[in-house]
Amino acid sequence: MQMEAGLDTGPMLLKVSTPIDAEDTGGSLHDRLAALGSDAVVTAVAALEAGTLSGEVQDDSLATYAHKLNKDEARIDWSRPAAELERLVRAFHPWPICHSRLDEAAVKIHAARLETGQGAPGQIIGASKDGLQVACGEGSLLLTRLQLPNGKPLNFSDLYNSRREQFMPGKVFE
Repeated sequence: MQMEAGLDTGPMLLKVSTPIDAEDTGGSLHDRLAALGSDAVVTAVAALEAGTLSGEVQDDSLATYAHKLNKDEARIDWSRPAAELERLVRAFHPWPICHSRLDEAAVKIHAARLETGQGAPGQIIGASKDGLQVACGEGSLLLTRLQLPNGKPLNFSDLYNSRREQFMPGKVFE
């Protein structure tokens, strides 16, 4: 991008893109963009040196400001639709990691997938070695990788074996 007085307002010299897959997390997308970006810089410098690069003016009406993320944004609001929360879990991994409270304990949610099922938002509606099923505003999530306070991230099957009583159906995440 050519430099101008405004923040990120100059003409683009080179543009690359990548799809966001249904399995991508914030971390996997970061890594892919880093690789694309480094290749793009090499290509752009070579094209600048050859004099074959011209700027493309940006449409300022399409610009949005992306504020710095904070941990409060990763708190799960179980009244939201499951599809939205599943994307939030992926987006905030590996930082700041989605979280909620269960029995006064902070639980970090490292991985989840969409599931069918209904109940009061935040209510545990099923638990098995496959995951912890929690009702959302629309649909439910199957939490498959969790982290308890002072613990490391674990697949739910490992937690379920040792802490089954903590994840009984009927309990409700705050």
